[in-house]
Amino acid sequence: MFLIVSGPLVAQNLGRISGKITNKENTPVEFATVVLVDTKYNTTSDATGNFSIQAPSGKYVLSISMVGLKKQTHDVVIRDGKTTELTNLVLLADDELNEVVVRGKTEVRKINEQGFNVNAIDLKTSYSLNRDLNQVLNTTTGIRIREEGGLGSNFNFSLNGFSGNQVKFFLDGIPIDNFGSSLTLNNFPANMAERIEVYKGVLPVSLGTDALGGAVNIVSRSNPNYLDASYSIGSFNTHRVAFNGAYTNARTGFTVRANTFFNYSDNSYKVLVPIKDLTTSSFGAEQWVPRFHDHYKSATLQLEAGVTNKKWADKLLVGIIASGNDKDVQTGVVMEQVFGAITSNTRTLIPTLKYKKTDLFVSGLDLNLYAAYNMTRFTLIDTTARMYNWLGEYKTNPASGSSSVGGERSRTRNQNKDREGLVTANLTYKLNELQTLALNYVNTNFHRASYDPENPDAIGNRFPSDLAKNVLGMAWNLNIPNKFTTSIFAKYFAMKAVGYQLVDAFTEKERYEATTFNYSNPGYGLATAYFVRPTLQVKGSYEHAYRMPDGSEIFGDGVFVVYSVGLKPEKSDNINLGARYATPAEKDHRITAETGLIYRMTTDFIRLDQSVSGAQRQNQNKGKVRTTGVEAELGYYFRKLFFASVNGTYQSIIDKQEFEQSGGFTGGATKNITYNFRLPNIPYLFGNANIGVNLPTQPNRALSLNYNLNYVQKYYLVYAELGESAFNRQYIIPTQFSHNLSASYSLGGGKYNLALECRNFTDNLLYDSYRLQKPGRSFSVKFRYFISK
Repeated sequence: MFLIVSGPLVAQNLGRISGKITNKENTPVEFATVVLVDTKYNTTSDATGNFSIQAPSGKYVLSISMVGLKKQTHDVVIRDGKTTELTNLVLLADDELNEVVVRGKTEVRKINEQGFNVNAIDLKTSYSLNRDLNQVLNTTTGIRIREEGGLGSNFNFSLNGFSGNQVKFFLDGIPIDNFGSSLTLNNFPANMAERIEVYKGVLPVSLGTDALGGAVNIVSRSNPNYLDASYSIGSFNTHRVAFNGAYTNARTGFTVRANTFFNYSDNSYKVLVPIKDLTTSSFGAEQWVPRFHDHYKSATLQLEAGVTNKKWADKLLVGIIASGNDKDVQTGVVMEQVFGAITSNTRTLIPTLKYKKTDLFVSGLDLNLYAAYNMTRFTLIDTTARMYNWLGEYKTNPASGSSSVGGERSRTRNQNKDREGLVTANLTYKLNELQTLALNYVNTNFHRASYDPENPDAIGNRFPSDLAKNVLGMAWNLNIPNKFTTSIFAKYFAMKAVGYQLVDAFTEKERYEATTFNYSNPGYGLATAYFVRPTLQVKGSYEHAYRMPDGSEIFGDGVFVVYSVGLKPEKSDNINLGARYATPAEKDHRITAETGLIYRMTTDFIRLDQSVSGAQRQNQNKGKVRTTGVEAELGYYFRKLFFASVNGTYQSIIDKQEFEQSGGFTGGATKNITYNFRLPNIPYLFGNANIGVNLPTQPNRALSLNYNLNYVQKYYLVYAELGESAFNRQYIIPTQFSHNLSASYSLGGGKYNLALECRNFTDNLLYDSYRLQKPGRSFSVKFRYFISK
């Protein structure tokens, strides 16, 4: 492509013209149309009133217009290699206009109207509430987030039945899967992002990754100049601090952006558990006791600096992400496993580079480039030779013999040092007003070095762990506004993993040897949407997708998740069908309705399995799994004063592997006893209801009241068809209702904000995963200060 366009590059001598548009009150005019008359060069002014156009050198007539304001024209000259800056661009009111109705679509609505099955969530309404991104996403159709405890706990993110690494996470289109445990959705405050985009099943090429079941893209706030600071305090000695801000010099383009947050909690909520007699090792009656070893704290700083709106770069930012957390480990896989001294910590440092340029070399050719180098260290410490019960009582661990050796599980100070280089590049070319071509490439190189001074001869210490991935995608996109949109794409996935495996087992030559696995697969698909009428859209998408195993799945963590040699890529055929109805935005009474059907047939499904009595887990390929489901959402809005919505998801995830290959000397195939059984430990029916009222009390003051109900139908931890769950309560997670209330009050037109929130106000007993108990009733108060220029 670069060779093809190199000819026109020589012939064109480019320059730039820029300026700032204001009204008579000296307020910046946003979305003003700026055009070089009788040419294809045009743009709109940004939130600060600034604009910039790059075009060949020469004389032009510049036209500036805005609905409700008088149009202006100026004779301008663009000089080769120089920027001509216009001053005193003041648009005056057009007194001849009586009434103007401006209609447009928000960015969230534009995303929702793509051919892909996508939900875009506007976070502005959550800025003043004490919520992290997990809590926001858990109210969305198709999503179920199962947390193992309170703040900072491990969680399982499920999207239409896919979970773990089958669902990928992005920050501004950049993969963040291996950014460390302190950079996860339950740590990110809602204040730091503008919106969240949830893609279900089928992904656009621009998110260049090997996700199988969908992706979540967090879009950072784009305000050029703002400050947003907040502090919240809540039950269980929970504190959360967030600071987000940006500064942009309109004249020089110098830009600084910062996001930082700090989280702390004792997580000392009460749980109803059986108490173990440390003398007899038998369990007594259940009691309510507080969690006593579950402290958590994390901190993150993201800092970027560079320039914007230059002729050679729309954006060039160099940054650093520094984060870390310290976490006590209270339980194992189930509540009966209680620990009193095991701790872990993570430290992450990531230098970053972002570059964006529209009209690169030629008009219509845009480039987005991102590079990062991730350095993460994870340490788990278990050096206390004790056995605890839920009362905090302990005795010397009998397996250790003395307090100087052994641990609660197995004495360890295991440390994983992960290094990952990441480069992602996206190139788009606008063929005409309706069509674009897109090319996306992502390269990741992951290396892990492990060492445990308590067990220096451990296998994981002696062999390197390396994983390299390459994903290449191409797409053709057609968009006829308000009528039809489609995207046809192809992808190529390649992976190389270096690890170790046991050879000549059960012989005198039994040993571990380094081994290499190579996989490569092509994928393809399409996504399309059609407006039957202005208020009704139908859409459908299909993808033949692959997902390569991640480093965390193959290599485990050396402690709780064990090594999984020979994991194969997952393959899935994903189909989505849906319809969306929305009355015009200018109506006082608005109704939105959306429904979707999903179908997934997945081969070599990777699943994190474990025994309910075991302490370790291992990723395994599950053969063949079929997922079918339906989701729907209905919403009603009255102006900006009242809203109500309800959504629900039903999903059936079935084991479709009829025969399994037998091991041992005989080989052959045997009947799979769980064929046609629903996979355990996955919710299949859940939903949400939301009601909110916004009451303007005085000029520049507002009171908001919100209620949320989260519902999960009873499901089983084992294969229910085998009958075990019918007589053993520990295998059942009961039907759950969680009721949440919040109230927020703003002053000064949103400058000062106070929010009160009560989660699970009926104090219901809530469970997740392997019957791990979640917090009961909790309260929090949040103070927020926000200014923007």
